[in-house]
Amino acid sequence: MLNARVTRKDSQGPHLDSSRHRRSRFCPTWLLSFLLVLAFSVPAQEPKGNGQHSPQLFNNPQALEVTLRLPWQTIVTDEFFYQGGYPSRIEFIDDQGRPVSVALETERRGMSRQVICRYPPIKLRFDKDKVTGTLFQGQGTLKLVTHCDKGIVFEQYQVLEALAYSMYNLITDFSFRVRPLSVTYIDTETGKRDGPRFAFLVEDDSKVARRNGQKKLKIATLTPERMDPREASNLSLFQYMIGNTAWSLQSDPDAKECCDNLKLIGQDPEKDPIYAIPNDFDLSQFVNARYAKPRGSLDIDSATERLFQGSCIHNPALTDARQRFLDREKAIRSLITNESRLLEESKKSATDFLDGFFKILRDRRQFDENITASCRH
Repeated sequence: MLNARVTRKDSQGPHLDSSRHRRSRFCPTWLLSFLLVLAFSVPAQEPKGNGQHSPQLFNNPQALEVTLRLPWQTIVTDEFFYQGGYPSRIEFIDDQGRPVSVALETERRGMSRQVICRYPPIKLRFDKDKVTGTLFQGQGTLKLVTHCDKGIVFEQYQVLEALAYSMYNLITDFSFRVRPLSVTYIDTETGKRDGPRFAFLVEDDSKVARRNGQKKLKIATLTPERMDPREASNLSLFQYMIGNTAWSLQSDPDAKECCDNLKLIGQDPEKDPIYAIPNDFDLSQFVNARYAKPRGSLDIDSATERLFQGSCIHNPALTDARQRFLDREKAIRSLITNESRLLEESKKSATDFLDGFFKILRDRRQFDENITASCRH
């Protein structure tokens, strides 16, 4: 098999006219006042048991300002890979300008980032009854991508990773949506504040499945033959675009289900096709984190090299995928250009990296050499 390598260069409240409101023997003044306060301070609630999720959460690209009250220092310093839940609370202002406070549980999550990062990514666990009528309606569990460490460099990594998710949204609906956040962490044990800091939420895979008329699946092993060719080609070409090798249809030997940095959806575990949804792009060269390194099983020298990992059986679908990426090139580049949180040097670096990818796509010979001929048998 030929592995072609491409190396990167470097409001005010309602006003009541008292003259219009008369004292009634049936409604004492104190009771009237109490009812009015109650009416304007409690968020409107939808009927209990309504399982529909709120589409606004992931349809709005603007950063949501939130406060997370949690035992932050304990979470940061607790023993490695501890997965217990911590009583927490998330607070924000909703679209109607009303303050919302929701109880939840938080826990550490992730694999590599718990090793690499000072601050671990966390998972938010909601009681669906408690979020009814709020922006988080219908949400059960959400991943929160936190800052790996303090400093502008690490924030740039986060912003670029969030952009990678948004780029894939432009290619296919079989992708995770994200919501930027500005988070202030308040430690419930010490009272210390950390932030505000950039973070982003990642849509739950069950919601991705539902959006696409599919179901979340757990499968022990997955072969390329079972995958939808169109989506498999979108997947492999996207990973090549961002220079990400930290994904695979295989899993660690101790893992009970497939796959590495892919979530699977479909109609049934025994029926084809299966759709693989990529996640976790911090090790990609597009993000260009200083801690990134290639997977040990790959025949490349450094994380600065692109390597196509698509299966040869999906090559017939690559032509359409190639055109799909070319048709969306301008929109993809605009995500970088219009991202105000990125420093100019980060914009240039990310843009330069994409230049190499689209140069290959526009040249049929280079496309055949670096991608089609480099497929996995």
